[in-house]
Amino acid sequence: MSNSIAVIGECMLELRPATGKESSSSKPMAMGYGGDTLNTSVYLSRKNISVCYVTGLGDDSNSQWLINEWQREGIDCSLVDRKAQSVPGMYLIETDDTGERSFYYWRKNSPASELFDDEQKVASLFNKLSSFDYVYVSGISLAILPKESLARLFRYLTEYRNAGGKLIFDGNYRPTLWQNQSVAQAAYQQMYKITNIALPTLEDESMLFDFSSSKEVVEAIKAHGVEEIVVKMGDEGCLAFENENYEFVAACPTDPIDTTAAGDSFNAAYLAARFNNENIVDSCKAGHELASQVIQTKGAIIPRS
Repeated sequence: MSNSIAVIGECMLELRPATGKESSSSKPMAMGYGGDTLNTSVYLSRKNISVCYVTGLGDDSNSQWLINEWQREGIDCSLVDRKAQSVPGMYLIETDDTGERSFYYWRKNSPASELFDDEQKVASLFNKLSSFDYVYVSGISLAILPKESLARLFRYLTEYRNAGGKLIFDGNYRPTLWQNQSVAQAAYQQMYKITNIALPTLEDESMLFDFSSSKEVVEAIKAHGVEEIVVKMGDEGCLAFENENYEFVAACPTDPIDTTAAGDSFNAAYLAARFNNENIVDSCKAGHELASQVIQTKGAIIPRS
């Protein structure tokens, strides 16, 4: 497979306030779906990149609906594990007047968090993943896993990297998902040691490691041996690093409605451009362009049109 990518993570059902009349016992809601890695997978597929989504789901009708929707987007779902008598995680999203969002989660013991629990299943899964050119994970992919499962994933990813596979890591630090900050720091440092392409966000890395600038983030990550780094800085743009060269790339000026999936969509367009042999600056511009479209629409996944 040419530039095939397997994306490991979790997608949840998404609830958001809908238009309609409220009553004392009901509040209108619209249901969609979202999750950082799934968002990136959708936008990669829309850029004609061969992408396989690796996650756990239940055996309920909503899980089947999710798979149907992903397949409609051209995503390979052959490595989605279906757990009996289980349902996917769920979250409620609210946005304020500036487009910033708040999340409320129901995800404990979700099928995705148990994806690497069964040693026999894991061995089979890892064997299949070895055929992909790239494996993509995020900080959330790591955070939702129990300690033993996370160690199992790291063992595989290290073997995959040593065998010539390339790893992509989007930091996406969410403090509430981790036992504590020091556990998260150790996991991120372990991940960066085997990462080929790092796509961190300044805000997240500053929260986790107390960095004060994008240059500081790059210096810390490249010390682990990462050769390609793009630090996202929201509406300020991004700082890209490759071959000892630093390039600042400005964001597209836009008036955001909903910033959900801004970084996820940036990652997808950036990677798609890189896979098509674009240089790092033009790839960052492609990332900014897609992200600017996404944040002008409500929800993580914008209409194809």
